[in-house]
Amino acid sequence: MEESRVKVSVETPSSYQKVLTIEVPSETVTAEIENIYSRIKKTATHPGFRPGKVPRKILEKKFSDSIRAEAIESTVSSTLKQVLEEQHLVPLTTPDFEDVTFEGEGPLSFKVTIEVEPTIELGEYKGLELKRPKAAVSEEDVQRVLERLQLSNAKYIPAERPVEKNDIVVIDFEGFEGGKSVEGLKAENFSVEVGAGMFAGESESQFVGMKKGETGNISVKYPDDFSTKELAGKQIVLSVTVKDVKIRQLPDLDDEFAKDLGTYTTLEELKQSVRENLQKDLAKRLEQFTREQALMTVLANTKVEIPPKLRSRVGASIFEEEVRKLAYRGADKETITAARDKISEFAEAEAARQLKVTFVADEIARRENLSVTDEELSQSIEETIAQAEDEDPRIRTYFNSERVRDRYREQMRIRKILDFIVSNATIVEVDPAETPADSAQTPEPEGGES
Repeated sequence: MEESRVKVSVETPSSYQKVLTIEVPSETVTAEIENIYSRIKKTATHPGFRPGKVPRKILEKKFSDSIRAEAIESTVSSTLKQVLEEQHLVPLTTPDFEDVTFEGEGPLSFKVTIEVEPTIELGEYKGLELKRPKAAVSEEDVQRVLERLQLSNAKYIPAERPVEKNDIVVIDFEGFEGGKSVEGLKAENFSVEVGAGMFAGESESQFVGMKKGETGNISVKYPDDFSTKELAGKQIVLSVTVKDVKIRQLPDLDDEFAKDLGTYTTLEELKQSVRENLQKDLAKRLEQFTREQALMTVLANTKVEIPPKLRSRVGASIFEEEVRKLAYRGADKETITAARDKISEFAEAEAARQLKVTFVADEIARRENLSVTDEELSQSIEETIAQAEDEDPRIRTYFNSERVRDRYREQMRIRKILDFIVSNATIVEVDPAETPADSAQTPEPEGGES
């Protein structure tokens, strides 16, 4: 192909779109036709002729239309590749071809529409003022963790008396509506903490006074918005047999309790460990909160058109992922079908948001020369593996996937860009009520275990 004789005109209907009108000399197509005939002739067969000796006229009669179509397709493809390189254009989606014309005498002409990275009006990203809520670990936060540790180390003692509130009752039950068994509402050796709200409404209070070995009926009225659609709004009778009644006995919060956990000698040491872990966790979440606020601030001040084909492709991927999540959580086909419109609406909005984040990140990365090196990627992956390998030995194999590593690198890149924005911002600590209304949820200390 003689690239110098190819004629190209470029139009820009929008910031994300290029329309290329291309003309290729007829000799280029003719030469490609000859190349294809030469290739076919080497292996073509026909009665009365040895392989490779079939006359050209017979080949033309048999293959002319398909060879011409192949030559045009090949020339269009190779020419477009060359033009894109010369014009420094990178399509984000599959090009759309139209008006492909070749009459034989004149040039091959065609028009191509492509989506490219859009022009972006980037908002301010240096010198921002970011509001971070004041937050600290309180003694109440520490106490909540200790109480959870108490619960997880509680002993359960058989009760030789009728059921009382807060007892643990082990039951067999089956649900009935109008005298007919309700599918899926049946279990054996099911534990219920009386008064904890596991069953709808105040129905658990009906356990009070029952004895081990006793069988009775519990009436349950499920609310109209109950998560299990089949039970929503219904009045169900549970036939219940009490198999065991247990009293929860909490250990005392003292030095012996701390020693029983294995790594502490005093209760004060345990409290200090809990406090330090809560402080580390709070610091991480405040850091993430600030990153998210920085991102939302830059996005709000940035103007960019999202390429529609690219948005549709990303949206379709998000839609499929959300459907998979629903199915994994046990949703049936009817539930998923009913939710399709909401999922589709979410997927479209999320695709636009993700792409805007990507375009903003790309622009800041170009301006500030920010990237993730192979060494940084490998080090971060190894740290992640070291933290999780004991719980999931498959994690190293997971990170062997090039696709996974690319996705992880992109996450690291976004985080590095956000850290750059935060490092160039002024952080103002304010009362939680003064944080922007559209900010991420204000972090509070979580009662995780030490």
